[in-house]
Amino acid sequence: MQSSALTPPNLRCISVVNNGNVSINWVNSVDTAGFDSYHVYRGATLNGIYNDIATITVVNQTTYFDNTVNANNQSYFYYIKCKSRANVYTISSDTLQSIHLLVTNTGGGLANLAWNAIHTPKLPTTASYYQIYKTKSLSNPWSKVDSTQNLIYNDTVKVCHDTVYYRIEIKDAFNCTSVSSYDGKLFEDLTAPLFNGMDTVSVDYISGKVKLGWHPSPSLDTWGYIICHGSPCIVIDTVWGRLSSSYIDSLFNPCSATQSYRIAAFDSCKNTSILSDYHTTILLKSSLDICASQIKLNWTAYTNMNPTVSGYRVMMSKNGGAFNILATTNASKLDYILNNIEDSTSYCFYIQAYENTGQNTSSSCQKCYYIIKPRKPKYLYIRTATVVSDNQIDIKIHTDPAALVTAYSVYKSKSASGAFVKITDLPPTASTDFTYTDYAVNTQKYSYYYKTTSLDSCGNYGITSNTAHTILLKVAPLEGNTNKLEWSDYGDWAGNVDTYSIFRDNSNNVFSIIGNVSSSTFQYLDDVQNFTSGNGKFKYYVKANEKSNSIYSFTEESNSNEVETVQQPEMFIPNAIVPSDNINNVFKPVMAFVSSENYLMQIYNRFGQLIFDNNNPQIGWDGKFDGKIVPSGVYVYLIRFSLPNHELVQKKGIVTVVN
Repeated sequence: MQSSALTPPNLRCISVVNNGNVSINWVNSVDTAGFDSYHVYRGATLNGIYNDIATITVVNQTTYFDNTVNANNQSYFYYIKCKSRANVYTISSDTLQSIHLLVTNTGGGLANLAWNAIHTPKLPTTASYYQIYKTKSLSNPWSKVDSTQNLIYNDTVKVCHDTVYYRIEIKDAFNCTSVSSYDGKLFEDLTAPLFNGMDTVSVDYISGKVKLGWHPSPSLDTWGYIICHGSPCIVIDTVWGRLSSSYIDSLFNPCSATQSYRIAAFDSCKNTSILSDYHTTILLKSSLDICASQIKLNWTAYTNMNPTVSGYRVMMSKNGGAFNILATTNASKLDYILNNIEDSTSYCFYIQAYENTGQNTSSSCQKCYYIIKPRKPKYLYIRTATVVSDNQIDIKIHTDPAALVTAYSVYKSKSASGAFVKITDLPPTASTDFTYTDYAVNTQKYSYYYKTTSLDSCGNYGITSNTAHTILLKVAPLEGNTNKLEWSDYGDWAGNVDTYSIFRDNSNNVFSIIGNVSSSTFQYLDDVQNFTSGNGKFKYYVKANEKSNSIYSFTEESNSNEVETVQQPEMFIPNAIVPSDNINNVFKPVMAFVSSENYLMQIYNRFGQLIFDNNNPQIGWDGKFDGKIVPSGVYVYLIRFSLPNHELVQKKGIVTVVN
């Protein structure tokens, strides 16, 4: 058998079924005597690598089904060779390419179809026209649309929202048909209604809600408008009706942040126009500078007004009245300062953007203030400054609680003409009176002067109080059992000083008043001869008493420092006693202001024997020993006592006993 008698088959048709598998058809022209097998080759590209995918040993077979590909995704190329029994291969048959259809939705209800030929040029037996079919479901029958000799076709699709599938067929004289892959797209009525965009977004300054405005769409198929907010723009609502032209947003607060909106029109097929440009509300911010007596306003620019923004109006209402134009700025100036604001006055503001035609404006939220300027105290008064101890002075301050102050500054000096130094800032209280205690003092050495002034929240000082100064007392012991007191005057009371009261403590820790003197008297002599039996220590203080006055409804007192003084001890020692006499029968020193502390009196006879021992200065020796009067003669005494500075004094001498 001659191998040259074998020729390759004539490929005529190639088809893609719905699942993407491919079938090929051919005409058998092989000499069966020398036939061994058909070999089917497949490639992914025309000039690419081809693989032997099937061996067919039935000579009369004219169809092959390739179930290992998905030709819905791409086109595949096939050819066949014959092999003789002598193991000789024929040349390749014509190469057929599966028809791969590509459908494109170009918009406007138009489907653009494009495909490839099964062979270029066409096989002589292939028909001249491609048949175009479509269906809305792969499970439904295919309907013929048209035919064409070209490899492209445009089909008008009249649906609102549906998927349309297409395939291409072309017949062969061999009585087979090549079928393309199918392709489908979602088709919609993509012709959007006309829309000129938004006019403005504006805030109703009374309700604080955003109002959007626009001109209705001229497209008669318009069903409504989509409102979206923010960036990215999120749909928040739908307004139905072609002639609708406004919307009020109650969701977002334009008074705390700017709010941005876009609008689009939509038709019965829900075709939506291009979203309008962003329109953003004006955000007004303000601050009150009560100290500078001004209100500062600043605001964000309005975006995308059409025509563009020409400027801004500052609108103001005073004390609840109508809003009027306070000022006008150009489009680039976004701030304004109102100076010389008035006390006890309400102000409200909003900003209005405008364009030159006067058709469109946009307003902000309003900002309001009620002005209360810091009120200075109507009165500030030091009721008294009084000494409490050597290191403490209490200052009682009378204030106006209705005043708006941040602090009361207290100042101190050691003299009326000296420099006053601030020692503290006291916070305001709700009470009209409060007390400050100054521990940084030496009241035994100085009289202190105090005054206070108010400080408001702006750092401005208000009125200054009277100057109060404490009493400094000095005491000196004089001869003749007298103590001399001298003190500085007290100042400064609204009612002046009425009297000074003098108090004394006779070493029993209880002060008693010993006298009153007039306001012009600043010394006092205290006769203490009735207290010679004591230790000679005396404490004093002076109290100033205020006269009643018509300015304030109270009278005050102020104490001086407490001063201790000591009378020096005095002692006269007799030199004889007569125990049997009713007059001079006790030996006892005559003393003044001798302390019982460390006191000792002892009597010795001539043999050195201790016959009397006593530490009570009020008890003397009666001339007896063991209950019997001692013999006449000379006896030795020893007397010891302490001075005020605790120094011990010892006196020795003799006393004569006469019987």
